[in-house]
This record gives sequence, structure tokens and C-alpha cells, in this order.
Amino acid sequence: MVYRTCGMIDAALAGVDTEAEGASREIQKRIEEYAVECSILKVWGSEMLDLVVDHVLQIFAGYGYVEEYPAERAYRDSRINRIFEGTNEINRLIITGRLMKNAMAGKLPLLAAIKRLMDEVMSGPSADAGGEGPLAGERKMLANGKKMALFAAGAASQRYMMALADQQEVMGALADCIMEIYALESSLLRAEKLLAAKATAARQAVVLTQYYAAKAFETIDASSRKVIRAAAEGDMLRTQMAILRRLAKCEPADTIAVGREIAAHVTVAGRYAV
Repeated sequence: MVYRTCGMIDAALAGVDTEAEGASREIQKRIEEYAVECSILKVWGSEMLDLVVDHVLQIFAGYGYVEEYPAERAYRDSRINRIFEGTNEINRLIITGRLMKNAMAGKLPLLAAIKRLMDEVMSGPSADAGGEGPLAGERKMLANGKKMALFAAGAASQRYMMALADQQEVMGALADCIMEIYALESSLLRAEKLLAAKATAARQAVVLTQYYAAKAFETIDASSRKVIRAAAEGDMLRTQMAILRRLAKCEPADTIAVGREIAAHVTVAGRYAV
């Protein structure tokens, strides 16, 4: 996900003449176009780090608090990452706010995508978007996750309109959907690239993606429901929740079996290895 974002920024800067007058302003302008992605990296990365170091400390048990063991410093140091460079709460508002602002300004076809989705859900189930292959289920989960996030964003926009920016809890829940979609899509793209190259690491990339997809989809589902519950009531709420349940139908991988395969590979390698 980080490499993907940096690659997009590098591509955006490739055509800038650094010797020209005003080059620094142009560089800044182009980098700012990826403010949403950078906020996603900051929030997702800091919270994933917290999750990892929490597991590390749990493995060390009581020794995890002792300075002579490696878990203590990692556990202590990781906490600051959710605060500096803008708290994660502020960055969540940036993620949703910047996207909605760009949509309102016509820079992002978000409103058109929401309208197409609304037309689609009213016309009944659509064709399977997963295709074939070892990651077919995860591709379908990603496609449906995008629809759930768009549906929730549409419901929130209709309810609050220009006052949406004042609904910080709703903005935060939408940001959680957006982050998980970006992370899952990045994971899928990486795994599919390795599969296409028939790389030896392809199998591990597949199981890691399958494991993460289940977690990501759960977050998208829960966050979308949170937004819908805030944006609708009565018959409208029941109708929109029924639509979400339809979009949430999927067949995630067996995370116990997949998790054991990942653990066995890491144990043999003695480190994280794809």
C-alpha cells in the first residue's frame, strides 16, 4: 500500500521541471492531490502497528513489560504514532472530507458512482464480480465492499447534505470503510501481480490476502451499518439495512486454516516473509 501510493506520487511528479520557476509550488500541489492516501497510510499503519506490538507483548506475557525484553520498547513507542502528524481522528476527517469536497467540486466522480449504485441496488442482484482464480472470492468482497461504502456515503449525503462535515462519527466510520478498501485492493493487486509472474511467494501472498480480506470486510460491513443507522430511521432504515445485508453476502476464507498456514510459514522462515 505504501509502495503503491509512493509510486503514484512519483508518477505525478515525473513531468515537473524542477528547474522551472514555481517548481516547488507545483510539486507541493501535485503531492497534495494524494493527501487522502497519505492520511490512510498514517492511520492504517499506526493502528496496525499497535495491533502487532500488542500481540508481541501478549506472547512475552509478563516479561513483555520488562525493559530487557524487546516488546517493552516497541509497545511504549508505538502509542505516539496515533497522535503526531495529526491525530488519527483528525486524519479520518481529512480522508472523508477531502473526498467529499473533491466530489462536490467535480474533481472526483463520486456522486455519479453513488447514483449508479442506487440505480443498481433498486434493480436487483447484479452479476458476480469475482471472476475465477484463487482470489475470486476476495475480488467479490472488494467489489461489494466498495458498493457498501458508496451506499453508506450516499445515505449520509442525502441525510446531512452540507452538514455532513459536522457529523464526525459518521465521517470517521466512512473513513474506516475507505481505508479498508484501499488496503484490501492494494493487497489484491500485489498478490495478483505475484500470481501472474508465477513467483514462489505467490502462495503466501494469496493466503495473506485471504486472511486480511475477511477482517477488512467485517470492518466495512460494521462501519457501513453504523452510518446507515445514523442516517435513516423507520421504513427507510429497514430498507437500507436489507440492501446492506444483500451486499454483504460473501464467502470469506477459513481464517483459522489460513492463519495456521501463515504462522507455519513465518515460523519456518524465522521472520515475516512473503
